[in-house]
Amino acid sequence: MATILGQRYPILTLKNGLTIVNYGSNHEYTFDTDEVLGACSSTVCNDTKLDPRHSGIARVMIDNAGSRLSVDIPDDRLDYWRDHIYKSYPEYEHLSCKMWLDVFINYQVSDHIMDDILMIAEMDIIDIILVPYPLMNAWSRECRMQREIAEKIDNEGVKEFSNNWEFALLKMRTCHLSSRVDKTNYHDRFCGSEESSLAEHHTNIKVLDE
Repeated sequence: MATILGQRYPILTLKNGLTIVNYGSNHEYTFDTDEVLGACSSTVCNDTKLDPRHSGIARVMIDNAGSRLSVDIPDDRLDYWRDHIYKSYPEYEHLSCKMWLDVFINYQVSDHIMDDILMIAEMDIIDIILVPYPLMNAWSRECRMQREIAEKIDNEGVKEFSNNWEFALLKMRTCHLSSRVDKTNYHDRFCGSEESSLAEHHTNIKVLDE
């Protein structure tokens, strides 16, 4: 199995000429051409987890006979959210209502992931970096923020940094299942993000409209 960056990330050149890399997934990618991209090791998967020091929102939904109440929960009360609810809304403590905690997570890209992705993106042989959807989502959000900063600050270093993030995003994709039963993926069809579509217009890529 071919790999890059210290034998950490499996790569495969498909019969159609596309060279793809598995960034951080602990499972193989089987394509509808019977070609297989290898899995990352458990160590690599752990090393490429998104930063757990995420920022996000926690909210409790209380459903009392079809009438819903939404309550924001402070970060320091997440593990004791029921106590927080009953203290703030004692009238619900003895009611047989449905109640659950929703957590809306905005994961952060760690420096380790950033360094790896930027290095892989610079490799001319790599056409597609297959990543988990949460990573592409977090990277897309960071790209948007970097672009907004670059547009406000007249600094070449800041602009170059933003451009590097966008260039990497242009190579990042998630797989597109061709069969949910067999768990095979299209060999010539992948899923990008809305932000990657916008990034194309900030680069020298020519986009043809029908």
